[in-house]
Amino acid sequence: MYKLCKSESSAARQRELEAGLLGIMLTKRYEEITVSDLCDELQIPRKSFYRYFSSKDGALQALLDHTLMEYETFSGPYQEGQPRTLEKDLERFFLFWLHHRQLLDALERNSMSPVLMQRCISGAMAGQIIPRRFLRLESKDTLEGVILFTICGLMTMVIEWHHGGYRQPASHMARLAVRLLSKPLYPEAQNLL
Repeated sequence: MYKLCKSESSAARQRELEAGLLGIMLTKRYEEITVSDLCDELQIPRKSFYRYFSSKDGALQALLDHTLMEYETFSGPYQEGQPRTLEKDLERFFLFWLHHRQLLDALERNSMSPVLMQRCISGAMAGQIIPRRFLRLESKDTLEGVILFTICGLMTMVIEWHHGGYRQPASHMARLAVRLLSKPLYPEAQNLL
């Protein structure tokens, strides 16, 4: 768990500690990192760490949650006044993760990409991430199934795109995602329904 900060200075300090954890994760295996390592790296007393987090896992959870919260303010490819489209929204999604490639590096290095996937699913189920906004009239079961399918698919694309070294531009990934999200995978199967 982590503390929900009430002041800007406290929130900024918490983010510094999260960035410190990210930095260490890029060079050291997560399971080998201790709170003492983090405090030594950041030159802070242990009590300062525990002021914000209950554990190393709490710091990781905060890092992931705060990164996901940044998505709402990430502008991406839009110009002012430009109308929103699914393709541009998805390009923004891929650009966001390209911007956060250090986090993806650290998670991949530590075989922790599923932890990110789970945090994304949790955020979507709580209504913090699309597609929940577009499916308000669906039943709860349908809504949850669509969210799981969509978030898992998009995040798998992001993780594989990262793993492959971003060989395609974000705009290409967005076009591919639009194709996958807007057209049937097996058009001929519709005749069987």
